[in-house]
Amino acid sequence: MRGFTHYISGLAAVTFFPALVSDLRMGILIPVIAAAAAYFPDFMDFKFGKFFARRDYEIDPAPWDEKKHYAPKVVNVSELSEKNRYQFFAVRGKVEKILTQGSGTISYEIVEKDGTTRTVSEEYNSVVFTLDDGTGKITVEAFGDDYKFFEEEFGAIEEGKEMLIFGYVDVDDDGKLRLIVSDAPHPQGIANTIKRAIEEAYHEGERIVKIHNIRLPGDVYRRFMIHLDPPKREVRVEMGPIVTPGGVSIGGDVPEYRKYGVAKVDVPFIKTYPKPTRIDSFSGPEIAFRRAEFKGKTVVKDRFLPWHHGFSHSMTMGVIIGLVVFAFFKLIGYEHATALALASMIGQWLHVFEDQLGFMGSNLFPPLTKDVIPGFKLGESGSGLTNFSTAWLMIAMMIWNFNRFTDPRPIPISDAKLLLYLIWPSIIGFGIAIVRSFKLRREINQLMDYYTNLEAFDEMEEVGGI
Repeated sequence: MRGFTHYISGLAAVTFFPALVSDLRMGILIPVIAAAAAYFPDFMDFKFGKFFARRDYEIDPAPWDEKKHYAPKVVNVSELSEKNRYQFFAVRGKVEKILTQGSGTISYEIVEKDGTTRTVSEEYNSVVFTLDDGTGKITVEAFGDDYKFFEEEFGAIEEGKEMLIFGYVDVDDDGKLRLIVSDAPHPQGIANTIKRAIEEAYHEGERIVKIHNIRLPGDVYRRFMIHLDPPKREVRVEMGPIVTPGGVSIGGDVPEYRKYGVAKVDVPFIKTYPKPTRIDSFSGPEIAFRRAEFKGKTVVKDRFLPWHHGFSHSMTMGVIIGLVVFAFFKLIGYEHATALALASMIGQWLHVFEDQLGFMGSNLFPPLTKDVIPGFKLGESGSGLTNFSTAWLMIAMMIWNFNRFTDPRPIPISDAKLLLYLIWPSIIGFGIAIVRSFKLRREINQLMDYYTNLEAFDEMEEVGGI
């Protein structure tokens, strides 16, 4: 749920206590503390938790320019090394020598929607030259669709010409660096790092990976998708189109020969989040890979945003918040400290319950429970339907309570009838969400049957697979 929905829920909790409602009528705003308590879990996670969380790997496919805050970053040749392989950079220099220019045949693999691959061969034009920026020299190569892009962007090439070339770094068999002209990083680097994190988690216990997004000039972003395929023991990364901050595609698809990166994983793992991970305009997610036992087999599980929906999103934290609020306001002499403490605790509990309607779930009763209890899957956190239905319900509760605790009543009808009049839009909204969830659950169950197919692991080992 969105923060506004949680805040409204905290206000609704206040209105169930006549003493707090009376204070609000007199202009005493102390009861609003309960609304802050309802927002508190997300405040802690996003303002503090995410910045103190451990990160074992930071995947930055296209480092930002420090001054302009978008990619590609302009670097010197001397700054590049093998560790920058597949990252997206720009290099400014002078064409020293044109090595080859002509045509040939390129073969590459296309990944289908079901994860299978097929090989495609096609004719292409290419140019290879050396670029000298004064700090070093690097071989630059443009071929296929990127050769067309190179001609459109830079025009005719000639020795001695000053150029700003952007592309991804690659490494030859002999260890020499090359800059491959492109408009995006190569996804293979992302796939390789995630593979390494999964394998290390299997042996060491846990690895946490932070994945940065790709911001381009004009406040647009290059979208990419991360697919974990446990039965095939593959990490597949798909480089997607350019999108707006709102996620709307505006084109700019990459050529098929650098659209996919595939890395084979040498250990069994399962996927617990039901969808591929999409990275575009947000800052980029963090994924924890943790060793666990599943159906008698040691595997690696993924945990999306490991610093989110932890202790702050537990019923236990609600009790602690209630105790702290009671102690503080009792100490300063607030007459209704007990009611405020209960409202604050209920507000935090409402936050936890509302988030439980989604996918991620929470560890509800630490330290008695250790693992996350899955969500009800009525909708994603940004679902307009569930956010509207919840917010409407909470506002209806506020109106209902204010009417109950006012004498004479502004709306002179029975409590039951007024409540029914007020909440029917929420009933319809939640009803639609529940009906939709049945179809969604079936689809997710099918995915989870695939993602947790340990028999496939065993078959691969028996036939000498990965």
